[in-house]
Amino acid sequence: MDRRLEKDRLDEIIGKNIRLERELRRLSRDELAEMMDLTSSHMGLIERGERGATAVTLSKLSRAFDIPIDHLFASPKANGMSVREADEAAPQASKKKIQSLMTCLDESELEFIVHSIKGLIAMNGTRD
Repeated sequence: MDRRLEKDRLDEIIGKNIRLERELRRLSRDELAEMMDLTSSHMGLIERGERGATAVTLSKLSRAFDIPIDHLFASPKANGMSVREADEAAPQASKKKIQSLMTCLDESELEFIVHSIKGLIAMNGTRD
């Protein structure tokens, strides 16, 4: 991929993530811009991917949103969820997947799974 296209694509991804995280926190663009010591129009350019964010701004955003900085670089989910929302939704999806898989097991297999889960929980409890 051409370097310029790669930079433009990364600026677009970062901008979408910033906007999603801002909206998740119900912040206006003006409020976020003020927190970042930027103008609202500059923040708009960053959110639209028309201008790249500096390393300092990315660091400030990471702290302000209380997320790892790499979350700002991750491709947003197709459903418009932020990386954090997708991470939080994952356990619920895993529970549904496990429930679905368990419907085809017989009683002895279910008992084995229950015993295994209890063992994992007990092991986890001793690590703390």
